[in-house]
Amino acid sequence: MKNRWNPVDAAETSSDLELRAYSSRLIGVDPELVLHGGGNTSVKTTAYNIFGETVEAIYVKSSGFDLAKMGVEGFTGLELCRLLALAELPALSDTEMVREVKRAQFDPSAANASIEAIVHALIPFRFVDHSHADAILTISNSALPVSTWRDVFGEAVAVLPYVKPGFDLARQISEFSASGGFKKHDGLVLENHGLFTFHDDARKSYDRHIELVDVAQRFLEQNYGVLAPSDALEEDPVKLAKLRRAIGDMAGGPVISRPSCSVPSDFAERLTRLSRRGTVTPEHVIHNKPFPAFIGDDAHGGLDNFASDYQAYFDRANDPDLVRLPLNPHWAVFGNGNIRSFGVNQKRADVSADVARTTAKALLYADRTGDWKGLSEDDLRALEYWELEQAKLRKQPKGPELTGKIALVSGAAAGIGFAVAQKLRERGAVVVGLDINEAVRIRLNGTGFEGLVVDATDRSAVENAVAQVTHAYGGLDIVVSNAGIFTAGERVEQMDDDNWARSMQVNLDAHMILARAAIPVLRHGFDPSLLVMASRNVPAPGAGAAAYSVAKAGLTQLMRVLALELSPEGITVNALHPDAVFDTELWTEEALNRSAMRYGLTVDEYKRRNLMKNEVSSTDVANAALALVGGTFRRTTGAQIPIDGGNERVI
Repeated sequence: MKNRWNPVDAAETSSDLELRAYSSRLIGVDPELVLHGGGNTSVKTTAYNIFGETVEAIYVKSSGFDLAKMGVEGFTGLELCRLLALAELPALSDTEMVREVKRAQFDPSAANASIEAIVHALIPFRFVDHSHADAILTISNSALPVSTWRDVFGEAVAVLPYVKPGFDLARQISEFSASGGFKKHDGLVLENHGLFTFHDDARKSYDRHIELVDVAQRFLEQNYGVLAPSDALEEDPVKLAKLRRAIGDMAGGPVISRPSCSVPSDFAERLTRLSRRGTVTPEHVIHNKPFPAFIGDDAHGGLDNFASDYQAYFDRANDPDLVRLPLNPHWAVFGNGNIRSFGVNQKRADVSADVARTTAKALLYADRTGDWKGLSEDDLRALEYWELEQAKLRKQPKGPELTGKIALVSGAAAGIGFAVAQKLRERGAVVVGLDINEAVRIRLNGTGFEGLVVDATDRSAVENAVAQVTHAYGGLDIVVSNAGIFTAGERVEQMDDDNWARSMQVNLDAHMILARAAIPVLRHGFDPSLLVMASRNVPAPGAGAAAYSVAKAGLTQLMRVLALELSPEGITVNALHPDAVFDTELWTEEALNRSAMRYGLTVDEYKRRNLMKNEVSSTDVANAALALVGGTFRRTTGAQIPIDGGNERVI
């Protein structure tokens, strides 16, 4: 384990709370300690109340914040004495606990403190660190005897049996403290849950945390080897797209599928069986269903088995007040050992993938230690349907209308393509842009917004790009075929062969290549749409633009044929005919001057030569594209829509 403490950075903090935030981030950034908002930390200090009086205070990580990213704003301040008084009560329901802890906040409008706020208050040290360290939980959930803890840590670390987080855990910690447990030990393992360390010095608490996890990790490696899953394997794109569609149908809408990892194929089914004996830590059950789907040769059969098993798991609760979650799996183990996640958006899918990887690593060790003994089914179900945990999920925003959808845009480095990519991303879609211009990597550079350098006329490169997108996200729902060039204007009798051929390659052939590569995956998308970017030159060509006009006319005819071929499968295929969109790299100063001279106009007159006397921007085209592929025109296919400000010849 890497100790990330930097004395220089720590010295730059100016308060207990800033120091607390600093050391919390050190825990949060280490995926072997916590994942995606897991774990919590606190500091006890003093604060002033409304009367200017000094009171004992505790600042606890706020619910919904991520240790890896938060500063002091991620902590909620509470009256320490009030939390300690709550711990003295013989019983407290979840609703009562949340209400009373809220009343202890200095700022009632602040985010709720962690559900373990009372637990932190009871630990009699200023700094408290709590993680879900992989190594600790791998030992805890294994078939190793309880005496193993003494072999690993000696007498320095106490071990307590699992109880449900919240007030039940607070009562357990209260009894442990009353017995002098915190005076005898400098670490505390909660079985099936995680690790606590504590000290009045922030660095010593953090150092001890890293030391204990390192000792546990070395114990595993020395006795059972260095075990870890490998990177995820690539699945057949069409099979993966079919699976994504089937799981999305179970979930009630589009999902994103992310590669997690892979294990040896001969371990795949055993991993699935072991996983049914409990999650690595209780926190994981709010991210992933308690067990995965197993996908063998019969994918639909595997999903049916999962749905049946999950329904039976739910029914065994025998609680008429519970409302069952949808029957879709959050992760799946394939027969070849591959593991993928499935989430309603990329964030949820990424969390699920990371949790699945952590689970796979722990279960590889479980296979060596003999078995896996996580939480009981009753405990898992109680947590999965626990009001306080479900509240965390309900607070997550639903997202824009294209959330869960996957879009591929060619010619995306600039101009219309970039504007379309931005618009789709704004509306929630995952977007991958293709372009021969390497700037596409810089301009589309974010989570779920990435650029690939691809020559649109290279069949192999385009096919690989489609496969890459499918591997990364699970399929395709939207394809915007936008690659294009404006070759030198020449009359037919002076036409250079290369001029003609190049226009045909980029403005026509490239669109056929992309459509051919994408359709096998796209047909399994959600409300799948294919949009091609044609030109006003199709309905109203101009002299001297034969190479461009003929290629775009051929593209429009290709669109019409595709609409006829694909409409029985529910795929819409349409075309936009932009004109005079000058905020694109297609229109160089030379091209503008050349075209304006051809019409006998100045450049400014040429830009506004439409009936509305307005410039047409890339954003105008992007808005029209969004309407066609985003569901507004779901019952429209084979359409040609001008985006030109009005043109007499077109009208």
